[in-house]
Amino acid sequence: MLSAVEPSADRLGAALVRELQRQLPGVELFGLGGPLMEEAGLQLLAPPAPAAMGLVELFAHFAQIRQRRQLLYAGLQNKPDAIIGIDAPDFHLPVLSAARRLNILAVGVVAPQVWAWRPGRARSLGQKLDLLLCLFRFEPQLFLPHGLDARWIGHPATELPPAQPEADTLALFPGSRPAERALLLPIYRQAATLFGASHTLLALPPGVEAPPGPWEPVSSAEALRRASRALSKSGTVTLELALAGVPTVVAHRVPPLTWWVGRLLVRGIRHLALPNILLDRQESCQAGPGAPVPEYLQHLEAAELVAALRSVSPPPSDRLRQLLAPPDDRSVAERAVEAIVERLSLSRSARR
Repeated sequence: MLSAVEPSADRLGAALVRELQRQLPGVELFGLGGPLMEEAGLQLLAPPAPAAMGLVELFAHFAQIRQRRQLLYAGLQNKPDAIIGIDAPDFHLPVLSAARRLNILAVGVVAPQVWAWRPGRARSLGQKLDLLLCLFRFEPQLFLPHGLDARWIGHPATELPPAQPEADTLALFPGSRPAERALLLPIYRQAATLFGASHTLLALPPGVEAPPGPWEPVSSAEALRRASRALSKSGTVTLELALAGVPTVVAHRVPPLTWWVGRLLVRGIRHLALPNILLDRQESCQAGPGAPVPEYLQHLEAAELVAALRSVSPPPSDRLRQLLAPPDDRSVAERAVEAIVERLSLSRSARR
């Protein structure tokens, strides 16, 4: 059984579905996922739960999220050999913990960001998971002391096809979640109008209707491929843009309550954009607008963002790739499924 509840997890989940089918011919795969996982061969129990970006949005979707989680609990009664929860740890960990108590192999893919907030989770994950597959090189060492089998599989962003940037093309990445777009699109529209690029691309998830604006609506993959500059929310997309060598400005805001609570909980990092976080672990990286990927948070001004877009330099993509790419040519999905198959074999041997 697999579960993914966000578009980025759906992409990784689709790769896992294909690789599971390759390494385990005849395997039956079911669970929660998006259109990419369904296309790859996952039997869907239901569409994914809405992705919530913070406290306010979580409360708004609580009933629907709880309903989807109940579907996973019900799926455990089919006694699958393993359950694989992709990202969204707060959603998946209760189900994974229940699976482990039923002697079902419990696998987490994408480690909780204990290096940024709630570090105490590293200790408790050993009681909830059998295997944790991490995207960043430094993460396994945070969990291994607590008895959790944690392994580095590499980051999917390193496997994206080469970019083919078009001259004077600004790409906007306001997020896959409706709440994100509602907060960011007004200021992105102002900035795009002021910037006046020959082409402006608006990255949207599949099936989302584009609002009126000075842009061409495209998929995130197409926007990433064509962009010569980008204005983006925080998240995985900032790493994808950096690896593609796209000069990027991060402009991010969340509801005031989410921002206030986040300021209280997040410790030990000076940045929000993933490229800056990774570089800061290796070398001192200036915070804020002076970072390799300039960051503007919460109080956003269109003119300030436009000035940053005009002056931003290409990110250090080669340095980032060295930090992210394991030293072999296996795919992220191959490494992940090999680790899962190994643990399945150990589990079956222990039962015998």
